[in-house]
Amino acid sequence: MTASRAAGDDTLLPGFQEVTGEKKKLSADDLPRGASIGRYLLIERLGSGGMGVVYAAYDPDLNRKVAIKLLRSQPGAMASQGRARLLREAQSMARLSHPNVVAVYDVGVAFDQVFVAMEFIEGSTLGEWLGKPRRSADILRVFVEAGQGLAAAHHANIIHRDFKPDKITSVEKAL
Repeated sequence: MTASRAAGDDTLLPGFQEVTGEKKKLSADDLPRGASIGRYLLIERLGSGGMGVVYAAYDPDLNRKVAIKLLRSQPGAMASQGRARLLREAQSMARLSHPNVVAVYDVGVAFDQVFVAMEFIEGSTLGEWLGKPRRSADILRVFVEAGQGLAAAHHANIIHRDFKPDKITSVEKAL
């Protein structure tokens, strides 16, 4: 690993893209495959919410796939509030170690925005999973596992604030 990559230098893809001879600033929503966020290389955009965008990425130092949550650009004071909120969220999640809670690996800044690198969970969301007929015992098991993760967060004095079926993943692994 080079010193610039270790420092989180975004030299593989600066925050600008050539568009007909002029440079256009990229937003969190339109980063292309191969863009670097710190040491991580983006694979694909997975989704977005009110606060940020989530990408699948590759960590070349540890040879593993991760999920990257990148804060969306916001104007003025909202930008610093958003950065502080995402940083607090990452710090809270990093204090928690539970099989039903995603693990946080890293936090940093890229393109003047905070990002969080976390465990990549393969599978569908609970909302997608519930769209197909399921046995009652399977539904109960998945709901109990989700509740156990939420209880572990509450036990660590962490309030989720956005707990919903589309935030619950890995239900395919559970079955």
